[in-house]
Amino acid sequence: MSGAEQRLLEVAGRMTSRDRWMFAMLHEHRVLTSHQLTRLAFDGDRMARMRLATLHRLQTVDRMRPYYGQGRGTGPYHYMLGPVGAAILAAERGQSVADLGYRRDKLHAWVSSPRLGHLVGVNAVFTAWVYASRTRPDNEGLTVWWSERRAAALWRQWIRPDGYGTWQAGQRRLDFFVEFDTGSESLSQVARKIPGYTRLAASSGLTSPVLIWLPSAYRERELRARLAATPAGVVIVTAAPAPLTAPTTAADPPDLAPARGVWLPLHATTRTDLDGLTARYGTPILARSPSGDPDPHDDRHETDPAPTPRPPAPQFGPRSPLGPA
Repeated sequence: MSGAEQRLLEVAGRMTSRDRWMFAMLHEHRVLTSHQLTRLAFDGDRMARMRLATLHRLQTVDRMRPYYGQGRGTGPYHYMLGPVGAAILAAERGQSVADLGYRRDKLHAWVSSPRLGHLVGVNAVFTAWVYASRTRPDNEGLTVWWSERRAAALWRQWIRPDGYGTWQAGQRRLDFFVEFDTGSESLSQVARKIPGYTRLAASSGLTSPVLIWLPSAYRERELRARLAATPAGVVIVTAAPAPLTAPTTAADPPDLAPARGVWLPLHATTRTDLDGLTARYGTPILARSPSGDPDPHDDRHETDPAPTPRPPAPQFGPRSPLGPA
């Protein structure tokens, strides 16, 4: 056994189930900020900082801080899967790192990409839903979170959503798509995405709502007026930070807004949260799901499964010499 192989075994043996889950999440979603990882997997900032610093030192994760320009400083640490983390993840799946599709250079390029803000924004919406689900039973709350890349691989013939998710409440399940609008596109461009969802619904017989997050209440109002004039054939639900019809208190953390009652169906007058949307538009849990009918010629799902959105339950045992577990 080479020295590198021995080192990999030593590091892998000291990784917790939560660490391995984070490797899978970083592989699926490319970039997660330190704040998002704290919301997703930890109970406090201090524990998160210590563990993430340890994982970075061991090269299981990489981190970079984007520079926002003169006078604006740098952002928080943005984490990506590191080479040792990729090797551990690939070994667990019986693959080589190349078969895993890991490219360190491409991940680092994301931090300087103009699309970084969009990616981080999409991940922030889903992170809020995961955080709201962490106190629920495993079969409730957000149970599926697919990245744009995974969703496009399955539905590219019709759509390329920014994400796909499933929310479960009681005995009902809501399968939905997410479009995250940064305001960089015209409203006409945003509206032109909707017919693809209509064609997918007609082809599959499954009508999954499209949840559109917009950057401001004004832009949300303008998009709703535009979409209301054209029948869509699918349920469209919009939300924006601090919508005028869903007041919040000063104590509400802004990053958790997507998990609150901010979502307004196109032809409704009352906003609700994902529990409310599930009660109104969801299906019985045993019904067919869009994600449960993959392309029969695509065996990617067997070797590259989507990670469950929530971290595994903490396991208490001997303290790891590498830091908090």
